[in-house]
Amino acid sequence: SDSEASEDQFWSAVLLYHNRPHLVNRRLLGVSQALFVKLSFSNLSVRNVCELFTRSAILYEARKLPRLLKEFISVDFVKNILEPFDKNVSFEDCSERDFLTKEDGTFVSLRILLARQVSVDNCLEVVVFDKRVKTATFIAVSEFDRRELAPSFLYQLALSSGYLSLYLQSFEDAESRSAEWLTEQLFLKLMKWIDEYNPNVNVQQSLSLVPVEAFTSLYHNLKAKYGRKIVKEWPENTDPHKFVYEDLAIAAYLITLWNTIDANKKPQFVDLGCGNGLLTFILTKEGYGGTGIDVRRRKIWDTFEGVDLKEEVISPSAACLFPHADWIIGNHSDELTPWIPVIAARSSYGCNLFLLPCCAYDFNGKKYRRRNTGVSVYCDYLEYVKSICVTCGFSIAVDKLRIPSTKRTCFVSFGRTYCETEMADADRHVQAMIGQGSVESCWNEEFVAREPKERVRNCTQLDRGVIADIIKKITLLLLEQPENLKRYDGCTWNRGSRAPLSLVAKSLGKEDLGQLKNECGGLKTLLRNHRYIFEVAEGWVCLRLPPTAVLTNLKYKEKLCWFNGNHPDGCFHSSEVCAYRH
Repeated sequence: SDSEASEDQFWSAVLLYHNRPHLVNRRLLGVSQALFVKLSFSNLSVRNVCELFTRSAILYEARKLPRLLKEFISVDFVKNILEPFDKNVSFEDCSERDFLTKEDGTFVSLRILLARQVSVDNCLEVVVFDKRVKTATFIAVSEFDRRELAPSFLYQLALSSGYLSLYLQSFEDAESRSAEWLTEQLFLKLMKWIDEYNPNVNVQQSLSLVPVEAFTSLYHNLKAKYGRKIVKEWPENTDPHKFVYEDLAIAAYLITLWNTIDANKKPQFVDLGCGNGLLTFILTKEGYGGTGIDVRRRKIWDTFEGVDLKEEVISPSAACLFPHADWIIGNHSDELTPWIPVIAARSSYGCNLFLLPCCAYDFNGKKYRRRNTGVSVYCDYLEYVKSICVTCGFSIAVDKLRIPSTKRTCFVSFGRTYCETEMADADRHVQAMIGQGSVESCWNEEFVAREPKERVRNCTQLDRGVIADIIKKITLLLLEQPENLKRYDGCTWNRGSRAPLSLVAKSLGKEDLGQLKNECGGLKTLLRNHRYIFEVAEGWVCLRLPPTAVLTNLKYKEKLCWFNGNHPDGCFHSSEVCAYRH
């Protein structure tokens, strides 16, 4: 690397990669840590202990395992490889904190790399850390290298004279695609982590409350069981791949969590603001009794036979309690998000919650107003939601899901922080938090529930005169700096220049932007809806060159050409060539 790194920076980056290799390696869903031990090894003829972890030696021990699961792996796996070279070899269980505090010593990590694709086998990886010489050596081994999850050869990360270095064993390895990945992906990512190192920031690890191996196995099973079929039959206008596989992952997480808490009990649940009902469907089909409630029925509900889905307006009150529910689920529950802990707390003493916040709403059903301007709205809202959970008396834990979404932080409760006999006293704190209002009929008089009928908000409902005026303003802005092309008749045609979206927004003024904002999506949505006029890419806007009838196969010939009637130079094409009617 070009910049120097301290030992703390180096080990922090290496451990981040060790603990979360899926951040760099997209073939992985995660790792299942089997062993992490400090090694006491003495053999003067062995220059480096990592040389003893050959592919054949690791495979020999792996073949003794009944299955490639961490519960079948013990310290004997490593001992059998090293004992022929040192009969007195010994091991000491070690934590990450212990590792970081040691100034020297050799440490061995043995774990299972978990494949993202169900068709790819998991593989073993041995990592040898040498604190004295500041190296981390990685050796991944699988029985059949049909599709490698990780480089199949030994590679080493080192801190040499204050600089990050990467070493391979042979020139043949250096010519491989895996070597390209190491240099072009992993090495650059490690340098980035070194530069961003901050010892005061505690990074939330994903899937910290569930066994990763069990989650991965279940997720693969659910994908195979439901994924493709639901995607194929998806009747909604939304992207099925995002919603289907996200809810499959959430279902896998919840089931794994519940099995971890009590494998002999299948809890009852209520999914508030269940939306498309897919999470309720999967949990029900997997044997968990529950109900999904949403203010608006979805078309896909008709395909979920035998699933309890209810179309109801949910208003926080005594009528909205679920005394028989073991868990209240809030999965992107929007304006109900702050109410989920309150509803769970008041439903019964034994009720727990799973909450995955997305859009930020407050108790009144309106958008949450940021309190800490030093962080993002999302981070500030997470702290707010966590404080609500704590005030409601829940023993709360935070985790991060592995779903196709940027908002992946969830809250999970594990019982209460008070005794059951103290419920009345605890509820007084809740009442003080949510404000005045009758506990029986309405907990917060300002709360406004979502309308049962979803209003169309994609800029198509704006007055046509307003739309035409905004389009004209944007067009004139783009034409201010001319780029003249030669038209079909020899005359010049001004295509105009590119402009950043920020400049376009600034040119429109507050009134126009306000009308667009009310239509959900705003300026970008308007431009996308008029893609036959505008081209938008990477935050820039320009006029699109009018298409031809040949390219569009006469598909739009019945529609009037916007350029012919609105562009100062008319259309770029003749009436015969243009895709639209002149």
